[in-house]
Amino acid sequence: MGRQSKKKVFVDDKDAAIDLARAVANVVEEKTQIKIKTRHEKVSARTHPEHDGRESAKKSKGRLERAKAAVAQQAAHVKREKAKLRRRAKASDGANAQEGTTTVTSGEKPALAENSGLGSQPASKSKSKKRVTFG
Repeated sequence: MGRQSKKKVFVDDKDAAIDLARAVANVVEEKTQIKIKTRHEKVSARTHPEHDGRESAKKSKGRLERAKAAVAQQAAHVKREKAKLRRRAKASDGANAQEGTTTVTSGEKPALAENSGLGSQPASKSKSKKRVTFG
């Protein structure tokens, strides 16, 4: 009649298969333990301020603050120099105006000395300021 089927045999030695499964399970377990340890170390490093890594951030923040202070100091120096130049220009204009004759037209008022901290230099309001943009 028909042929009889044989049982299929996947593993010849069942003990070897169990040993292989144990070895694979041990390797996987070791890898997971290593991952857990590294994550635990990272979390514990965050809780300890001496190992926080903020020291380098403090150093760079200090450098940034010093650089900003230097830029502000330089800007203030330039501003003072510009003010000195303007005062000198006004003083020279005032000296030239005092030497020459001043004429008053119907729409203008004569220049009066004001208390602007510059002594008795004439204040000229007809002179417009130049607008300068940087950028």
